[in-house]
Amino acid sequence: MGHGTNLLRRGPRTAVAAVAVGALATAGLTLGPATAARAAISCEVTYTGYQWGSGSGGFTASIAVKNTGDPVTGWTLTFTFPGSQRLTQGWSAQWTQTGARVTATSPAWGGPVGAGSSFFLGFNGTWTGSNPPPTDFAINGVPCTVNQVPNPSPSATPVTTPSATPSPPPLRIVISPKSIVVPEGGTAGVQVTLSQRPPGNVIVGTGRVAGDTDLTASAPVTFTPENWDVPQTITVTAAQDGDATDGSATFDSRSSQITGSSAVLWTAVERDDDIVP
Repeated sequence: MGHGTNLLRRGPRTAVAAVAVGALATAGLTLGPATAARAAISCEVTYTGYQWGSGSGGFTASIAVKNTGDPVTGWTLTFTFPGSQRLTQGWSAQWTQTGARVTATSPAWGGPVGAGSSFFLGFNGTWTGSNPPPTDFAINGVPCTVNQVPNPSPSATPVTTPSATPSPPPLRIVISPKSIVVPEGGTAGVQVTLSQRPPGNVIVGTGRVAGDTDLTASAPVTFTPENWDVPQTITVTAAQDGDATDGSATFDSRSSQITGSSAVLWTAVERDDDIVP
């Protein structure tokens, strides 16, 4: 009995299905589950390093990340130190180093990064022997285009170029005062404004970069071109704890809407209220 007879005996529906599958196979197509569309990640990193010392020393690095792809909610930046560099402190992200591999994860207050938008972060570190810049930056595992800004040479002779029109001063975040005392179990605040009218809305976020974890800062504040010079308050809360010592923490206030480095560091001291017997 031929295969055609078997196919007909299985019934007309089975025959039609088999013919359809055969037609797809002939056309070079396969049947399978639909694949959901995924957001396309694309990024551009500008790394600027400032180092000091001879043979060994310290350095500060500023990293600007531009999202050249689809909007991203939550990001992880990775790169590898090519030398003996060690991370000592970072800001505007949660930083870790394992071997030569460095990971920076978006802070809770960071928010989504829209297409064409940029965010800024940085760190301090130490080096021995040499301090070559990283080159393998990636966001969520996707490699980024990298722009390197060389370390400024301390022996270089400044070149003065006459300019008919002076450049406008950069937009800055202004924090006052730069140091506050917070009673244990209570709150205190600093006032924040902008140095000049911004072209659009500016969101200023604050994170603790070092010190006592009992001290926490309030949510981001937003300035517009209309209220840029009206002071807003960043509140620091000191949690009640069981020790009898004062604590302190360093905070970093910055905005991804400001071009260049916008970080302002300030401190808070927890005034302990426990009585030592």
